[in-house]
Amino acid sequence: MQLDAIISAVQFILNLGPALMMPIILFILAIAFRQPVSKAARAAITVGVGFIGIFAVLGATLGVVGSAVNAMVSNWGLTLNGLDIGWPLTSAITWAFFVSALIIPIGFIVNIVLLIPGITNTFDADLWNYWHWAFTAVMVQMWTEPVLGTTGALYLAIIIAIIVEFLILKLADWTAPLGQIYFNVPGTSMPHTETVNWAPFALAIDKILRKVPALEKVKADPESLREKLGFFGEPMMLGFYVGILLGILALLPWYKIYELAMYIAALMLLEGRMIGILMEGLLPIADGISQAFARSERFKGRNIWIGIDAGPIGLSDPASIAVGMLLIPLYVASAMIPGAKILPLADLAILPIFAMWAAASSGGNLIRTFINAFILSLLVIYITNSFAAPLTAAALVVDPTLIPAGLALVSSVDAGGHVMPWFIIMIFLGILAPGVVSWVDVVIAILVAVLWFASWWFAKDMPEMVAEELKKKLEGEE
Repeated sequence: MQLDAIISAVQFILNLGPALMMPIILFILAIAFRQPVSKAARAAITVGVGFIGIFAVLGATLGVVGSAVNAMVSNWGLTLNGLDIGWPLTSAITWAFFVSALIIPIGFIVNIVLLIPGITNTFDADLWNYWHWAFTAVMVQMWTEPVLGTTGALYLAIIIAIIVEFLILKLADWTAPLGQIYFNVPGTSMPHTETVNWAPFALAIDKILRKVPALEKVKADPESLREKLGFFGEPMMLGFYVGILLGILALLPWYKIYELAMYIAALMLLEGRMIGILMEGLLPIADGISQAFARSERFKGRNIWIGIDAGPIGLSDPASIAVGMLLIPLYVASAMIPGAKILPLADLAILPIFAMWAAASSGGNLIRTFINAFILSLLVIYITNSFAAPLTAAALVVDPTLIPAGLALVSSVDAGGHVMPWFIIMIFLGILAPGVVSWVDVVIAILVAVLWFASWWFAKDMPEMVAEELKKKLEGEE
């Protein structure tokens, strides 16, 4: 009964969502680090207001984008026996499992254990997004329980989730210098699995693209376009053009094309404003916590970053939005590939988050970001299909009605963003539970893992190098 009560309490807190949960967490942190109550309350509530604004803009905009995607699927005549159900439903399925309730306290303790000796400099305050590590655990459980039994699968699920958390925190530390200056979020890092786990690939690809003279010299970032084209080169207009192109590809009537163009233009303009409000609240808390750590003998001389949700950040960056929206037709067309199981649909509106580190590494260069994100999208699509079997099994355990009538499988593009958890899971399965997944998937996972670690090694200097480039550019503009 006590365990049920704990799980219910955790579920209640998680159901509040980041707009309500993050202000509470940040207020408690601010008070714990001896900030004045009035200052802590003002900052925490401002963060909540920022989140509400972000999600309000997203809700209004992504509904229109979703309608355009549905029209594109219908007009192109695409059908499959599996469907992308979206990250909200994927996270709800994840949190319904017992192992997920364990991940929050375990994840928090692991973070503190790594923080104290300096193994990580990220203090992950984004408890809501611990669900990504819980997702890893649930997928392990669904795949291995028939072979390892309930207890064996549970232990393995927790072990792999901890490995993923460790690597994500290290990636957050690594990318912090670049993220802080490009996305204008000082004092923070982004330990957000399905975004930051693409950073090694994104930065390595951009390092290669920089060696191509024709690409390296072209100034195609939103600010350069604005300088060349004036109003017609502003990010808002860039969104308008992307909306027109998507509307034409979806074969929409002219007034729907115009509506889509206006809403994507609004996303370009308003999300940046909302992030400004979010940071107005977050910065005083982050600065106060950093100062408290700096006064401590144990943490003296160290920079401690506050871990935040990367989703709203990626969905507010003009280059990421433009490229993410332009990639929608590619994801839809992937349903035509022989062997495809899942029709991408519900998560297509969040594609900008998969382009955010490609955008950051290129300084917002639209051409390099598009090439980079296009390459990465092929792997996202593959992993989306790979996770279909365990995610469908999890949905059947939670509630069979979660699978729409007439469909045999469900997955989500967001799940497909978990490249690092995916290859770790596959390698463990190949060793401990042979036969659970095909040997082809295991071999591909090993190749992806080798490439992922090689990419990190090849691009390990990139975050600080690009951050310095951006600093010099900003100083030159002042």
